[in-house]
Amino acid sequence: MAAETHGLISLLPALLAIVLTLLSRQVLLSLFAGIWIGATILVGWNPIAGAAHSLQLVIDNITPAFNIKLLLFTFLSGAMLGMIFLSGGMNALAKRIIDRIRTRRQAEIGTSVLGMLIFVDSYASTMITGSVMRPITDQFDISREKLAYLLDSTTSPVVSVAVVSTWVGFEVGLISQQFQELGIETSAFVVFLQSIPYRFYSLLAVVLVFVVVFTGWNFGPMKRAEKRAKETGKVLRDDANPLLETREEDIVTPDHVDARWWYFALPIVTLVAVTGFGLLYSGGWPGRVPVEALKEAATADAILWGVFSACGVLLAILIGHARIGLDEVSDSIFEGFKMVMFPVAVLSLAWTIGAVSQALGVGPYVVAVSQGVITASLLPAVVFVSAAIISFSIGTSWGTMGIMFPVAVPLAFNLGAPLPGAIGAILTGSLFGDHCSPISDTTVMSSMFAGSDHVDHVNTQIPYAVVCGSVATLLFLASGYGISPLPLLAVGIVLVAVAAYTFSERTGVSVPRVFSSDAD
Repeated sequence: MAAETHGLISLLPALLAIVLTLLSRQVLLSLFAGIWIGATILVGWNPIAGAAHSLQLVIDNITPAFNIKLLLFTFLSGAMLGMIFLSGGMNALAKRIIDRIRTRRQAEIGTSVLGMLIFVDSYASTMITGSVMRPITDQFDISREKLAYLLDSTTSPVVSVAVVSTWVGFEVGLISQQFQELGIETSAFVVFLQSIPYRFYSLLAVVLVFVVVFTGWNFGPMKRAEKRAKETGKVLRDDANPLLETREEDIVTPDHVDARWWYFALPIVTLVAVTGFGLLYSGGWPGRVPVEALKEAATADAILWGVFSACGVLLAILIGHARIGLDEVSDSIFEGFKMVMFPVAVLSLAWTIGAVSQALGVGPYVVAVSQGVITASLLPAVVFVSAAIISFSIGTSWGTMGIMFPVAVPLAFNLGAPLPGAIGAILTGSLFGDHCSPISDTTVMSSMFAGSDHVDHVNTQIPYAVVCGSVATLLFLASGYGISPLPLLAVGIVLVAVAAYTFSERTGVSVPRVFSSDAD
């Protein structure tokens, strides 16, 4: 059966997995339930054959080279963290930073700024920022939910609009492909730059982070999480299931080691430097200019080279300078592997359910419904909402971009709608849905490196994302009628701030959890 014929039912697997995850808090079982019902539909509603097909789908979605490299990156990240914990370098650096950070607000600002500064890659930014700042935010009784939100809302939104990042090559490549097919001679990179002011959701998400950090206007489930952390010192709620859990007794720095801050800093600098070089080199630099090289860069290879090099540097530090035995180093590596086993399982099933949704035709279905109401004026808003729905359903912003570009760009061209606005709507709408989705890899990574319960992160982040997404929808509606994006952005900033104030503890208005539980 062709994917296009499944219609509304194409949304069922992702929605089932999301609802079950939020109700039961059993992420793996819920994801597999969604995969199973989708596979059952694909094989003609035979539940036994659907179970067998589910296993094959998991295998098919783990084995692509990019996914294998990302899983290996995650395992090596665990090994790196295990060795860092053994070295004591993270605690040493955290103590130096804590000496300069005096308040919770400064800790939150530091987290947000660091997440923005590492704009080369969203995965690397999430891993580094979370690893550095987690012990510091714990020291100031900042909830893990708040840390996960700060990571998720300052890494991907910034990387997605940065002109030097792992995203820019992919995004410019999609634009270029459509321009070639439509015979448009304008530079794809120039239009990419022109689309940045239209990335309303991405830009407002970052703005809201700083509004919340500077004012303390927490709302929704985040308000309760922050109140718990402030009043009880519990950065995790009782019975929480953190996606990356570490305990002091698991990896202990030997007594003879004089931990240095550079035991942590040097591997991280190596990670960033090698990743940056790898992006340029894999894209053909120095034979190509950097922008063109980034367009062709092998992202998975670059981050893999970076984390492997960081592990090598750490190994040399532990054995050569800290004088730690190989047995202890080996044990720390395996403890690091254990830390990331659950995230690896979640990522594997998240990829699979996204593939199931695509096989059922969720993209063509949403696009077909959208096309029935599109005019040139409505196009930016409809494209934004469509991209958000698809991204939420399949859990990947990049996959959503791949679905939307071949439809939305030709449609905008034929309707005479401004291309930068349409392209900006695709790119930022894909991020909006990805931000809200519990099956998104970036959401999983944020929970992982914040050490947060994954469902708690989703519940606390959604109200913030919805505020920015709702305002962005209004701005796209206005932009469709010819209003310049910069004044609209200014209006959007005001609206976001007003919404944060309205829903904050200052007025006593609280946004409920998406799904409540007895744990509240």
